[in-house]
Amino acid sequence: MEIPDVIQDEAFRRISRADKLVMVASGKGGVGKSLISISLAAILSDIGRKVGLLDLDVHGPSIPELFRTDRLVRATRFGFEPVRLNGMELMSLGYLIGSSPVPLGGEEKSSLLRMMIALTNWSELDYLIVDLPPGTGDEMILAVRALKRHPRSGVILVTLPSRLSLSVVERALTLLRDEGVNILGLVENMSYLKCDGRIVRPFGSSDSSSLGVDVLGNIPLDPKMEEAFILGQVPHKVSEEIRRSFLTIASEVERRL
Repeated sequence: MEIPDVIQDEAFRRISRADKLVMVASGKGGVGKSLISISLAAILSDIGRKVGLLDLDVHGPSIPELFRTDRLVRATRFGFEPVRLNGMELMSLGYLIGSSPVPLGGEEKSSLLRMMIALTNWSELDYLIVDLPPGTGDEMILAVRALKRHPRSGVILVTLPSRLSLSVVERALTLLRDEGVNILGLVENMSYLKCDGRIVRPFGSSDSSSLGVDVLGNIPLDPKMEEAFILGQVPHKVSEEIRRSFLTIASEVERRL
């Protein structure tokens, strides 16, 4: 007789408290995946949705840093109580261990991810946004396999509009399709910038249509983003243009789920 996976069943019960689940993935680090996750969660909250944000990067958890919150998660008999901030519920390894490094092996990382998914005590949510581990390694695959059980779930892939970045995303896309994950679309980050009234494309104009997925939105490169991070402000409020970009992405996500 097969022994039931209690942790997996509990993980499914917890994530099912969200009506919809959106995973944000990238083929590699450094393309702004966490920025997209945070801004999508924030814009959905702004338009009245109840949102949770789960940061599953075990080596570089960025949610506490980007939100400038140094509080720690409370552990209760119901599980980990997420940090509540600006109308959102936030959970990150950074809230559990602070800024300490995490020298973990493969099985230890897998156990930690499963624990975070299975023990976070979310409220009833409209959306749970999940910032997946970067790349296409074991951590990402484990997280996707646990989360794709949600009946209304999908993945957004984040890339730069460069040939190299798109080739990396193509490998991630192949992996996700093999896992049977619902692909919502692609977000091109740092797509362009405006200089003296002209549009400049610092990474070129690589064609993403060959990937066979829709582009949900193009996020401009704006130096004010860094200022927002320093001040602990949510990036989508940097400019009206960026806000409209994230509104478009949120609208596409709502339509596709």
